[in-house]
Amino acid sequence: MKIVYFASGIRGLICLKALLENNYEITALVSNGDDSKLLDIGKKYSILHIENSKPNTAIFAEKLKKLKPDLFVLSGYNKILKPQIYSIPPLGTINLHGGKLPQYRGAAPINWQIINGESEGGCCILYVDEGIDTGPLLHQEKYTIEPEDTHASVLKKTLEIFPRILLQVIGDIESNSIQGIAQDSTKSCHYTRRYPEDSKILWSSMIDQQVHNLVRAMHGPYPPAFTYCKDEKVEIIETSLLAEEIRGISGRIPLKRSEGVVAICLNRGIIIRKIKVNGELVDPCKYFNIGDNLE
Repeated sequence: MKIVYFASGIRGLICLKALLENNYEITALVSNGDDSKLLDIGKKYSILHIENSKPNTAIFAEKLKKLKPDLFVLSGYNKILKPQIYSIPPLGTINLHGGKLPQYRGAAPINWQIINGESEGGCCILYVDEGIDTGPLLHQEKYTIEPEDTHASVLKKTLEIFPRILLQVIGDIESNSIQGIAQDSTKSCHYTRRYPEDSKILWSSMIDQQVHNLVRAMHGPYPPAFTYCKDEKVEIIETSLLAEEIRGISGRIPLKRSEGVVAICLNRGIIIRKIKVNGELVDPCKYFNIGDNLE
């Protein structure tokens, strides 16, 4: 089986290693940027590298057809392929998606699942079609999202699941023993891309659980949740929910505790345990003063 592998990031790297270690033939590696670790693996195995930030062109389609691929695999690849590209291989094009389907179609599914307080996520492999994450499902494995899980810890869970299920799905495609299952679109939701400014904490409109979920969701490779204090940007790295009820003016620091400072959300207080200022970890109890207002 000849595979053209479209990839970026850590998921792309981990799954590429799994395919190579199991002797799959990767005829080309397609990326849209300079991902050095991914490219190093490609060079080690003498894989043709194609860098292409505009994949839906006739010239690119002809280049891919000349490779005579059997299957396209998308792993962490963030470009939308159109039919003239994804329909080239006779065995189809499959995509690895890190969120539960059909409920979490679209961008940043791991982040959105945590922001929404989900207790369960999903690693999915599906056929690519004209929609975004709308194609028939080939495999979905659920994983638990614990109350204190962060984006980083959930990402780790998905990276343990994806290589295994990818090998299983490709093996089943080879043996013609798998069939895609249509998604129930009545249960679907499409989530849009998140931008760094979306991680700003809105103290006067977010309850403590929402603030805590946002901080957890952005703890990892993404820009952290943040606020401003005295016109200085403060990144909120870790929070915890309070057992006791503390109320006051939203956004104000009324108290300090041994584990951090209390900040008031829309409904009640939350503990800010870790912060960064100018990229450096700072003790919140030393940085904030009682009476400070967060914006």
